[in-house]
Amino acid sequence: MHKNKQCKADIYAVDLKISVAREYLSSDLSFGKLSVKYGYPVDTLRHFVRWYKSHYPQGHEVVEPPVIPSPADKDMSRQLADAHLKIAAYEMLIQNAGKELGVDIIKKLGTRPPVS
Repeated sequence: MHKNKQCKADIYAVDLKISVAREYLSSDLSFGKLSVKYGYPVDTLRHFVRWYKSHYPQGHEVVEPPVIPSPADKDMSRQLADAHLKIAAYEMLIQNAGKELGVDIIKKLGTRPPVS
């Protein structure tokens, strides 16, 4: 009798396999203790760990779900962009005024006053 391994592998949710395998690999719990905890046979848990190692050889990184901005966030982003634009305009205005007057208007940090 030939068993279809692909079909058996798809019986359990991927999240379950990942969580059980990560718990086994990151804790000191044995397959027997995990079997009691989750209620699955030891062979099934071993399969989860083998599956995890074959699919995630460097480990599994949790992917954060995308954040959908709310209308308030969009409004805040627009206000922030406007504020950045105003700052850039003021800096250009100060720079141009300094050039026209021939005076350094912006204080340069780290300079010392002349010694008399």
